[in-house]
Amino acid sequence: MNTKLFEMNMNNTKRDTDILINTKLNERSPIVEIFTAIVEGKDTSKYGKKTDLTMDKIKELGQKAMHGDMTAKAELNTIQRYTLEPHLQKLIQIFNFMGTFKDIGYDVQPMVRTHKHESIRSNFQASHGDVPFGVTSWTEYPISTQTISSGYAVDYREVASGNLDKISEGIDQTKIDMMNKAMYYAIFQLYNGIKNATGVKYFAEAAGITKEAVDDTIAKVRRFGRPAIMGDYSVVSQLNASDFDVRTSLVSEAVLEEIRKTGLLTFYNGSPVIELPNQYNLTKLNADGDNFETYLPEGLMFFVPQGQVAPFQIFRRGGLTSMTGQDIVSGTELTRFDMEIGADLAKGREYEIGLVSDSNYEVPAIG
Repeated sequence: MNTKLFEMNMNNTKRDTDILINTKLNERSPIVEIFTAIVEGKDTSKYGKKTDLTMDKIKELGQKAMHGDMTAKAELNTIQRYTLEPHLQKLIQIFNFMGTFKDIGYDVQPMVRTHKHESIRSNFQASHGDVPFGVTSWTEYPISTQTISSGYAVDYREVASGNLDKISEGIDQTKIDMMNKAMYYAIFQLYNGIKNATGVKYFAEAAGITKEAVDDTIAKVRRFGRPAIMGDYSVVSQLNASDFDVRTSLVSEAVLEEIRKTGLLTFYNGSPVIELPNQYNLTKLNADGDNFETYLPEGLMFFVPQGQVAPFQIFRRGGLTSMTGQDIVSGTELTRFDMEIGADLAKGREYEIGLVSDSNYEVPAIG
């Protein structure tokens, strides 16, 4: 698999955990809380003089970093990492809509659980002897993880002067970029798992999302549980066509608030329709050069049964890591953040998730 989409080419990189001197620094440290409030534009009056002390410390670290002090750079990056991680953790919970999502430690091997059915041809009654019952046997197998990377160019001179505007923009940009790259990776794994499966699979491909294909897929997948219909705007918007009978759901305010955060919700044939967020990648133009590319592939509609141990399993191993290095091409100094993601559609269970693909859209490979 080509992984260019996820890696930043840097040299002279130094992982912050290897050189950080301030070992007492953690996500609950006052400097982290106040720094987070500052870069997010929140009211800091409740912190009193601690806000000034925090800014003095940040400017001191910026001054030292400007003169090449690697421990100061590591401390600045670590503070930013503690600011970024809670937001990213909240965003990636959308993986729970797609399958089973788990956070695991750095020292834990991600294992995908699957099953197979034996003695399927069991009888209602045996004329002589015991009835052969169908048996389900569970197995696990390891999968690899993919490093998702993002970051931004840093100007320590501005930090030393107390201007944190660029850091604020950089953290926000990194949050969006890493989430979209992680989502792309997961969708790519899910798409390939269904399309390349052998044996029984519920996969349809045609020009446009047709009512016939959607109804047929829902009917098949529903045997495993009520499916949620998921896809980006290019496909879920097609359900609003006149030949589909889409109903707006009547749900509580709490559920509506959750949907506002995660996507569009309507109902079609008893199945919730959820729009997966798919933003423009402002660093890439499309083939015609008249618009930006989207982060995620368009034209894919997934049918995922809810309320069971999902066949699509996603893991995040460890938390964020941070480092400093120079961009190989431009020589610009970068702050980079990494996150390990693993995902796989359980072998032998591919038929439990349906896929309708609109052939009007190309599904590019990762790269």
